[in-house]
Parts: sequence; structure tokens; C-alpha cells
Amino acid sequence: MSIGARWAFPFAVLGAGAVLLLTLLGAAGFPGYSHESQFISELGTRGAPHERWVRFAGFLPAGIFVILFAAAAFDGLPRSRLTSAGLLGLVVYALGYVAAAFFPCDAGCRPAQPSVSQAIHNAVGLAGYALAPLFMYALGWQARRWPGATYLAALGFVAAALVLVGLLTLSPKSPFAGISQRVIEVAVLSWVLLCGVYLRSRASPAA
Repeated sequence: MSIGARWAFPFAVLGAGAVLLLTLLGAAGFPGYSHESQFISELGTRGAPHERWVRFAGFLPAGIFVILFAAAAFDGLPRSRLTSAGLLGLVVYALGYVAAAFFPCDAGCRPAQPSVSQAIHNAVGLAGYALAPLFMYALGWQARRWPGATYLAALGFVAAALVLVGLLTLSPKSPFAGISQRVIEVAVLSWVLLCGVYLRSRASPAA
């Protein structure tokens, strides 16, 4: 088994863990913050409590580790054009975290006249979210052909459906916008984590 497959699991854990910690710890230090109605990006807006920690110790490493996971998975998974396309979509998704670090959204993330930073933030983030149902479905479809990966295929299809639901309900005016976004994040990162587990099992001597 390739070296990349051995690194996929730690990269998956570090990427998903960074998102979880920045969300929980950032919200804990943000008076009045609502996981239900507010976007995760609002934790890193300019002037927000601990914004630099959230952006550069949260969003940035999260994006880097998910990109590294995609590279490791590319090295470790059976090769196909659809798998490559799916992992490339995941890279675009991870770039949304990187964009959130360097191009934070304006206060509230719902400005009537967005700044350049907000516009870049939106463009990169929405690109990843828009592609997420497609790349999750593609990875689920290909996982049917990977040895012992039936559960990854099933999770890929479920994740694609959940991401689509989250995307269709992700309206800035919705009082449940935060929940919709978190459905997307949990769906994608859960697959990333289990794919890391799968690759680690394939990399073990017993496999």
C-alpha cells in the first residue's frame, strides 16, 4: 500500500478536527452566537472575538489538511477519472476554508454591499458547496468498485443527498441557515473521516 494511504487518516482527522474545534471554541468565545442561525464564517469576521485564531489556527489548517487528505487519497485509492474528479472537487471545497482565512466575510456575512473580501469569500465557498453533491456522489459511485468499501459507497450517496438538502435550504434569510451549513459540513467531513479509516485499514500489514 502507498505511503499516501498511510497519511490519509491523520490528515482526515486533523482537517475535520480543526473544523470542529474552530466551530465549538470560536462560538464559545463569541457572546450571543447561534449555531442554529449563523454561518461558521461569522466566527472569523473582522472584529469578531478571537478572529485571528479562528482564521489562522482554524480555517487555514482545516483547508490545508483536507487538501493533503485529498492528495493522500489520490495516491492510495484505486485510480479512475471519476475518483480523480471527485477528489479534485474536494480540493475546491477545502479551498473555501483557506479563503475564509485570508478573505473573511463582512460583519454578519450578509452585507447589502459586499466588500471585495466578502465577494471572494462567497465565490470560493459557494463553488465548493455547489460541487459538493456532485463530488460526493462521484466518490460514492466509485467506492462500489473499491475492495471492501461498500459502506463508503452508501455513505457517499447519503452525503450527496444531505449536502443537496443543506445547499437548497442555505438561504442567508433563513433562521436555520447555520443548521443547513452544518449539515453540509458534517456530511462531507464524515465521508472524509471514514475514507481515511478505510485507507488506514488497507495500509495495515494484515490487509
